[in-house]
Amino acid sequence: MWAVLDEVVLHRPFGSREVMREQLTRLLILQEHREVRVQVLPLGVGQHPATAGGFNVLRFDDHPDIVYSEIYDSGYMSANPRVAKDCSHRYDHLQAAALSIEDSAKLIARVREERYAEQPEAAGSPVA
Repeated sequence: MWAVLDEVVLHRPFGSREVMREQLTRLLILQEHREVRVQVLPLGVGQHPATAGGFNVLRFDDHPDIVYSEIYDSGYMSANPRVAKDCSHRYDHLQAAALSIEDSAKLIARVREERYAEQPEAAGSPVA
């Protein structure tokens, strides 16, 4: 699995601080597997080929490539070779604009520590 994530997903909290920390930790653990590659597209890139929405390109050895994309109320799947080629090309551009795998992991770790670090419990009793 190869994925390019928009940097905004590292910063936009979904769930608690602990949930976000666990999600970012999981991304770092996944990076340890050779067959998983995660890259982060930095905020400074601006408009990019996935600005209109995310998509998945599923590649197969013995079958045509398939593209899957979603809008808010439905998903769309296509085996049209022209669509698959276009989305593959868009993905190549995303990868080229994204941070390297190593720099992506460093950014994920930094955001995890800066934004979602474990908070020490306050000493003493609460002030009334």
